[in-house]
Amino acid sequence: MTRQFQHVIDGQSIAPDSGEWIDSVNPATGEVWARFARGNASDVAAAVAAAVTACGRPDWRDDSANRSAVLHAIADLLDQGFEQLIEVEVNDNGKRIREVRGQFAGLGGWYRHFAVALADLQVEALSLDQPGVSARLELMPYGVVGAITAWNSPLMIAAWKVAPALAGGNAVIIKPSEMASASTVMFAELLAPVVPKGLINVITGYGHEAGAAIVAADDVRKVTFTGSEIGGSKVAATAAEHVKPATLELGGKSPQIVFADADLENTVNGVLSGIFLSNGQSCVAGSRLIIQEPIRDLFLQRLQERVASLRFGDPLRDDTDIGPIANKPQFDKVLAMLDRAKQAGAKVFAGGHAVKVEGFENGYFIAPTILEAVATDSEIWQQEVFGPVLCVRSFATADEAIRLANDSNYGLAAGVWSGDADFASSVASRIDAGTVYINHYRSVSACAPVGGIKKSGYGRELGPNAIRDFMQEKAVWHGTAPLPNPFQR
Repeated sequence: MTRQFQHVIDGQSIAPDSGEWIDSVNPATGEVWARFARGNASDVAAAVAAAVTACGRPDWRDDSANRSAVLHAIADLLDQGFEQLIEVEVNDNGKRIREVRGQFAGLGGWYRHFAVALADLQVEALSLDQPGVSARLELMPYGVVGAITAWNSPLMIAAWKVAPALAGGNAVIIKPSEMASASTVMFAELLAPVVPKGLINVITGYGHEAGAAIVAADDVRKVTFTGSEIGGSKVAATAAEHVKPATLELGGKSPQIVFADADLENTVNGVLSGIFLSNGQSCVAGSRLIIQEPIRDLFLQRLQERVASLRFGDPLRDDTDIGPIANKPQFDKVLAMLDRAKQAGAKVFAGGHAVKVEGFENGYFIAPTILEAVATDSEIWQQEVFGPVLCVRSFATADEAIRLANDSNYGLAAGVWSGDADFASSVASRIDAGTVYINHYRSVSACAPVGGIKKSGYGRELGPNAIRDFMQEKAVWHGTAPLPNPFQR
């Protein structure tokens, strides 16, 4: 039976104004399993009105203790109820149940972190250089925040935006990807008992319709977007036209630099998880392996052995290692890029093709792929694939490795692997990326900022300034001495 997911506006499930729906295809079976409301400007207007009312209430805007209590309540409810969200996300985007369960088990922690951080939020004192006046700094919310999320990890990405936005006194309108909206709708419905009406709204639909209407709405004062470079540039242009700030977390082409003295097994584990977990459908996917000549052959052999042992199958089974690509357009894109790479001279060391899985013959499966002899000016080396494709180049010196790593229009993440911690740290400092891991990869914490440079976007999520990123500064001046007559002769 096909499930139906409506908008969530002002705490209520609302059918689309247009009466139109979007099919969601289960990528493991290739069959429609659900329908999402196709949002339009009218739906967005209703959500904006609800959000404006909600964030304008004094018991929300001006009462940080109340906001902290609501965030704690969200965290508790997610801790107790996250299991009911798992299956719909697996059906939506094909991510393995082990990965989804791990992400969702930690969902409450994101909200709890910002509940505590809000209670500890301090504003620095202002020291003026003028006599007869004093001033203090206040923080005020933007009001309504538009949060546009991606299909690869909808609820974790939403948490990075929604939790600090709520902590800052805002209301939020979430626009999940039309490819994977189910878990976000259920999330908002689950939280309805503990979240005041209008603070969390969900409008599903297409980016050029619902998403564009959210970004353009006058009462949406800030936008935070995770997705493709193309989508991000459109959001940035519309936000600029309406003079509102935008945070953009876009694509990546992250390098993994492996030096000859690196611990072999630890590095293989890091490179393997960096590119083949989630089928490479991660913004920080370590898709470029830059490896020092002396260990190149041994490392690739070990990596190939590990890849060959991975099991394809039903993403709802705990023993599945490789599930499907999240959707048909992405499946087609990855295969097309692989075909062009082969035509351009890249050599397939492993994978490089679609896979038919017994019982899931219509699913969107692609073998984990390792490509050699990849030209550094080629599409497959320079452009984000967002799939299980690792491109390999070797190097002789650290300077050469750093040059290869930085030769990219992206700058989201990178990895450095070496037995010399001081040397690795010096290399990390020379890499153009928002996050660099040393002898480790892929971790994320509410305590550390996430974001990129160059075409990977701008602004940061998480980290020590996350709540303040959703607030504006206000200077309040006090006269401490009488003012003279400015026109006295």
